[in-house]
Amino acid sequence: MKDGIYYSKENGGTTWFVLNEKILMRMMGETYRVTKHFMFGEYKTPLQPQMIEHFDEVYNECKNW
Repeated sequence: MKDGIYYSKENGGTTWFVLNEKILMRMMGETYRVTKHFMFGEYKTPLQPQMIEHFDEVYNECKNW
């Protein structure tokens, strides 16, 4: 899976952030850690440098879906 931002209009709009096979899903105002089995979006853009810098910090603070 390519690192970057993915998006789907399902469920009112869902965004996934992927870095080094770690996945964060933003849905209905909440952010969760998920596995590749919950990835249904289309690739949109690469992650911005500041997103990459803070990715692990946010990943470690999020709940599992």
